[in-house]
Amino acid sequence: MAARLIDGYLEDIRWRRTVRNWPDDVRAIVDGYRAYTTIPHAVQKDAIQNAWSARKNRKGSGWTFTFELVHGNDRTFLAMTDTGSTGLTGRVLAPEEYELDLPGEERWGRFEGVAFTQPRAERTLGSRGRGKFIFVGASKESTIFYDTLREDGSYRFGFRTVIRTESPVMSYDGDEGKARLLQMTGGLIQAVSSVGSRVIIVSPVDELVRDLRSGRFLRHLGETWWEIIRDYDALIRVRLGQQEHVARIPPEFELAHEDSIAFKTWIKKNLRCPISAGECRVKNLHIVYSSGAAVPEDIRGIAIQRDGMKICTIEPKYLGREIAERLYGYVNFDSDTEEALLDDEGIEHYAYDFRRSLPGAIKRLVEDEVLRFAKEKLGWGIDAREVRRQQQRNAERRALVAANNFARALGIGAGPGVAQRGSGGARTAKQVRIHLDELLLPRPNDLRVNYGEAVRNIRVRVANDDDREVEARLKVFLRYYDKLVRSFVESDIKVSPHALSSDFGPFEIELTESDYPDKGKYTVVAKLASLMDEDKGRELDYKTKSFYIEEDPPMRGLFERCEAFGFPNEAPLKFWMGYSDSGGEGGLVLYYNLEHPGYVPVSGSEEDLAEYIVRIAAPEICRYDLMQEKPVLFAGDQTKDPEEVLKQERKVLGELIYKFRRGDV
Repeated sequence: MAARLIDGYLEDIRWRRTVRNWPDDVRAIVDGYRAYTTIPHAVQKDAIQNAWSARKNRKGSGWTFTFELVHGNDRTFLAMTDTGSTGLTGRVLAPEEYELDLPGEERWGRFEGVAFTQPRAERTLGSRGRGKFIFVGASKESTIFYDTLREDGSYRFGFRTVIRTESPVMSYDGDEGKARLLQMTGGLIQAVSSVGSRVIIVSPVDELVRDLRSGRFLRHLGETWWEIIRDYDALIRVRLGQQEHVARIPPEFELAHEDSIAFKTWIKKNLRCPISAGECRVKNLHIVYSSGAAVPEDIRGIAIQRDGMKICTIEPKYLGREIAERLYGYVNFDSDTEEALLDDEGIEHYAYDFRRSLPGAIKRLVEDEVLRFAKEKLGWGIDAREVRRQQQRNAERRALVAANNFARALGIGAGPGVAQRGSGGARTAKQVRIHLDELLLPRPNDLRVNYGEAVRNIRVRVANDDDREVEARLKVFLRYYDKLVRSFVESDIKVSPHALSSDFGPFEIELTESDYPDKGKYTVVAKLASLMDEDKGRELDYKTKSFYIEEDPPMRGLFERCEAFGFPNEAPLKFWMGYSDSGGEGGLVLYYNLEHPGYVPVSGSEEDLAEYIVRIAAPEICRYDLMQEKPVLFAGDQTKDPEEVLKQERKVLGELIYKFRRGDV
């Protein structure tokens, strides 16, 4: 790669570094995890994935992991220790050494750096350099300690903290490191004595301590790491004082291998899954239906496993609540597919981008197998045509949302459009305020939810930045316009000064026509009212998030709606994939051809059909712009130059597809 223009100038000057607001960076990382899970769940997942990847024996022999809550007079520590691993090998690196690629053995340097991952050939479960900051975010003091004993007998202790514009790190070797650790923990924690590594969270947040004490943390361990517990007999422990608990596979997660009165099973091995660039391999697909009570939410759906770790689940579509609540299982892959999946995995390791080729193909394969299982063994008899109609409606909606967002960003089309994420309340931060997490809806950037789908992650906490303790009444409920539909929380709470309350939730709404017969706009509302004598009854904060049941939200943008029909079987119309025409609301109606041969291979997949419609929408955006008196995409005489018009159309098509596949529109 040629030298950059600026590089020569940087050599001769004392340039200034960019100042970062580190506390806000850490909060953003924590919020990224909270979109999928809780802090305790994220802590255990990141802690173990790092240690499991560093195990010395590939079969896990001699590997253990222990979480231990250590109490002192003035603070608590959570020590997270692995044995049977390589430890944090490598040197303490100078800043300039980070300019080079870090080889695999420089684990200490990678841990102390930010976003310096392993070379592609050496990537592991974590591989994003982000997990250490969930540990910092889980500390009331934004501080972690870490130490390691390596196979050569060398010992090192270090710490990381976060202040306004810095995230200082420091380390000490040998006896000095052991003395520093003992001093900084008030004599409570001795240096690690077995080969391996340890991370210590200083003053863990209340939410984490509560989950450890209640046993919920053990449940998280079993739900996430059941595969390495089953296949490698991995020993994962939680110590609370004199008590020690060992993580087990959740008892409800009984992966039956034969049909019985209690279970129906669907087991496939070594499946080939075609993708655009060839195929991937599914090692195991194991689906179980429990004929008894509904299984717990944390194990419902088909878990996608990578290297023994649960990433996320694929939920059964269109099957209805009766089946969906009792269906569970997992899918895993050969090593090449696991490696390829890393590129499409969310940075928090809780999601895949199913718009991309490989995870999208896996999702379709799993959904198809689930439908076959339901039909052949569970007697599911829904009309396949209704499933196809639902897929088609979802695809049309996704495509129009993406096309309108893209056109709006260019400045093309009518109006700013509907807010995609609900109102969210006031923009200026209040001293006492509600945090209402983003709702997890079935389709990104789409507020429509259909029967048989679910709204998840209804989760609230209260922040108190005031110097006084706050007493308040928190209400969280669902309303249909002005009618109360469901109450989630009605609780009197106290929040200490400069503290965050525990989470309320996450709650979810399974949408059935019997429970929610009214179609239209629904709103999750969180209200906080004072219970203190000086201002009793005063509203302290109010937040909302909205979605629409079986109805498209108001859409103002270039495209009003999408319609499909068979074009006449005569030239030139039979060759058209689609076109747009003026609609009744001042926008365009996008039509696409059900009889075109290009429609047939995409018609069975919601993701493929949505992209097919997006491809039709892209040139229509250009055509609409060309017809305007002052085009946005074309300057001066470009509108008169066919080559320039074609160039711009190719650019718009490529950019829209790129952003659609990445989930950016």
